[in-house]
Amino acid sequence: MREPIVAVATPLGESAIGVVRLSGRDVLRIATKFFRTKGPVKPRFAHYGTLLDENGEPVDEGILVYYKAPRSYTGEDMVEISLHGNPFILKKALEVFISGGCRLAEPGEFTKRAFLNGKMDLTQAEAVAELISAKTDLARKVALRQLRGELGRHIRPLRESLLELCAYLEADIEFSEEDIPTLTKDQVIDMVEKVIAGVEDLLRTARTGRFIREGVKLAIVGKPNVGKSSLFNALLREDRAIVTDIEGTTRDYIEETVSLRGVPVSLVDTAGIREAKDPVERIGVRRSLEKIEEADVILFVVDGSRPLTEEDMRIYDRVKNRNLIVVVNKTDLGTLIPLEIFEGHSIIKVSALKGLGIQELEEEILRKAGVFVEEGLNIYVSVRHEELLRKAREVLERFLERYRVEDISPEIAMLDIREAADHLGEIIGEVTTEDILGSIFSRFCIGK
Repeated sequence: MREPIVAVATPLGESAIGVVRLSGRDVLRIATKFFRTKGPVKPRFAHYGTLLDENGEPVDEGILVYYKAPRSYTGEDMVEISLHGNPFILKKALEVFISGGCRLAEPGEFTKRAFLNGKMDLTQAEAVAELISAKTDLARKVALRQLRGELGRHIRPLRESLLELCAYLEADIEFSEEDIPTLTKDQVIDMVEKVIAGVEDLLRTARTGRFIREGVKLAIVGKPNVGKSSLFNALLREDRAIVTDIEGTTRDYIEETVSLRGVPVSLVDTAGIREAKDPVERIGVRRSLEKIEEADVILFVVDGSRPLTEEDMRIYDRVKNRNLIVVVNKTDLGTLIPLEIFEGHSIIKVSALKGLGIQELEEEILRKAGVFVEEGLNIYVSVRHEELLRKAREVLERFLERYRVEDISPEIAMLDIREAADHLGEIIGEVTTEDILGSIFSRFCIGK
């Protein structure tokens, strides 16, 4: 059992309850040295008691629960003590237990120990952090499914197929002169093609997975007074941006997040892009241009009730090669602009003030972002998973390309198959290094 660690498992700040978590060797002895209960501590029972400091002075009263290994979150002996959520009390509790022999836990160290002790695979460990940071209900559901092992259940059969193929190839090497069952060339090709197909199925979820976890960045651009702020408010479904008839009302970008079909979308209402004389407005325009560069999707807004101007077309020329939706606003007042100018782009007619066409626009935003939320689909892979899946696919495709036309020895074939299997194993943590684990768990909060 590893050295004892301690951390506050609840967020910083005042709250009704604060939880101090200990895990590792001798944690029950350390905890009960300072937290006194009336009777002996039983595993998985709640025990009322008093926390004392190093001098035996009472610090607080609370509840202690002991989880005996391996029936704990980390797979080690664990103690959780619920105290009043005063930051001073929790800080004092940490100092007390550190004086008793604990070390302050590193970010994600409790979950890292759970992974190292076989309580969960690496995809499940990652899901813990994703569940904590989920921005929408869909993100929560996706993280919860991954926490329950859904992604691992997709990856393992693919890796096991490659390991089975390695076993046949190794037998072919070791017992080449003996009469043992082996695979034909067609059977090898079929096995590898099936693994590639499974990998591609997972890769198709990557873009949507990234947006579910991180959100779609959406910039609303156009000249002043075309209704950008009204559109921003309509998508947000609240009056967040100031709307007036005065040009240049929005002098800096405004950013808010909205959920579209469970996908978080970061809306940026940019300052009207024009040659501004006001130095404050010039700064706002510059910042808006920076936000446009970061955007996954751009809404180019024009006033459909008035003819297009040189200013409209100058902005259009700036963004026309981006992932663009042309939003023709104020269509309740009629449409005077020739839409064929924007041929090749998605064109959505709306009236932001009256809420017309907004639902159609929302659907087009997700489509342009490449977000496809499928009913019943259990998992969407992350950026890390995507990178490893691509590596595995590249190795297998390279192998098949040579294997179909060359007489490759079993030794050479095994190198490629084993490399692809290792990439898949790295996703679930069956192949890993301390650097990989450090990178993953450093993103966790302390105490989890």
